[in-house]
Amino acid sequence: MSGSSLKIRLIMPRETHLLRQQVLRPLQSVEEMDWPGDQAAGSFHVGVDHGPVLVGVGTFIAEMHAALNGAKQYRLRGMAVHPEHRSRGIGGMILGFGIAQLRNGSADLVWCNARGTALPFYE
Repeated sequence: MSGSSLKIRLIMPRETHLLRQQVLRPLQSVEEMDWPGDQAAGSFHVGVDHGPVLVGVGTFIAEMHAALNGAKQYRLRGMAVHPEHRSRGIGGMILGFGIAQLRNGSADLVWCNARGTALPFYE
């Protein structure tokens, strides 16, 4: 896959649902992928398309973590990349795009909870 075939964009919350369900919560229904904070003011959703197919998503929500310092914190949630498109830089694209958006909005901290298998990516 060439980098030029990937396009990153802001997406609507509902566009995250199928990949969230497939990758993160396969035992739940797609309807259950509408999560708290998805529609909140300041929240935004990032998607990466490979041609006409959405292959990666991530959500950034204005949410404070009491144990962390920062007046304007955002939580990265629901990061999912289709299994056939992993290890191709898509997660990094989502993270980089989201952080760039947050820098423009003067956010001072981005945090997330991650599965143990995903820790090396975030480190």
